[in-house]
Amino acid sequence: MENYKQKVSIILLNYNGYEDSISCLQSLQKISYINYDVIIVDNASLDISMDKILAYMQENDIEYVFYDTPENAMSKSLNAKVSLIQSCFNGGYGYGNNIGIKYALMHGADYVLILNNDTVVDHEFLEPMVQVCEDDLSIGIASGKIYFHDKPDTIWFNGGGYNQYTGKVEHFNFKEKDIGQVPKAPITFITGCMWLIPSKVFKTIGFINEEYFMYTEDLEYCQRLIQGGYTLKVIENGAVYHKVGSCTGGQYSSFSVFWRTRNMNKLIVSNKCFFRRFSAFLVFNLKTIMQLVKAKKLTMLKYYFKAIFSVWKDDNAT
Repeated sequence: MENYKQKVSIILLNYNGYEDSISCLQSLQKISYINYDVIIVDNASLDISMDKILAYMQENDIEYVFYDTPENAMSKSLNAKVSLIQSCFNGGYGYGNNIGIKYALMHGADYVLILNNDTVVDHEFLEPMVQVCEDDLSIGIASGKIYFHDKPDTIWFNGGGYNQYTGKVEHFNFKEKDIGQVPKAPITFITGCMWLIPSKVFKTIGFINEEYFMYTEDLEYCQRLIQGGYTLKVIENGAVYHKVGSCTGGQYSSFSVFWRTRNMNKLIVSNKCFFRRFSAFLVFNLKTIMQLVKAKKLTMLKYYFKAIFSVWKDDNAT
């Protein structure tokens, strides 16, 4: 296949999840695409993740290079099928993936594939995504269908939409049995679970916004891409199976309530249209409060208001 010539660097971000990372790596080792490498960034895990991943590489005689800091990774030009980079602190989704992206670009990647480490890939998942990007240079992010790992015939993601008037984010065909559904149009959101991005995009749009730490950073990046003239594409092939879980304590944990509230409002107030900004702020926050009350999670309201204050403070600081 002609597109084997395009180098794809696959980034896995690990945080206390070495078992998932190893399982994902095992599936990547079986893919039919030839010209690829894997970059595993450990986001300062609190467990022995990097030791376990290193042990796996050694026990299975996998060619790898290890960097104990991001600075060392960027100062050397070693090449290996798998690169392991130890981050010095947990700066969140954007920070960790940006380390991998910059390393990939330094090593000549034509495409960067950001992939959740809690996924398992189909062995032919990569070719159709590269092909569609080669055929349509307007694409800024491509993805395939994403299925539930424990229900491989059920769709988790098949494209998505963002309503700027309500702040609602939608996964198309969520929890539907796959009968060949095609994504609704237009696609205005692709989950950061799997992004194939042409390297040129980073030169024009920049990197992932690290201020978001966790949640909504993928939506914010998609909006920047669209504003920059790029399109988003989800294709029928390119299947990935996602172990949908909760490493942050669930929807109503203090962590989730704070960061989801903060970051969604941060994105909403950045909208330049006053009417869309006001409408989305009102609808999203009323819905959030009602959900917390209905779920009898009144103690979480303090984290909700803490998040609102954080956005207000940041907005006034600018």
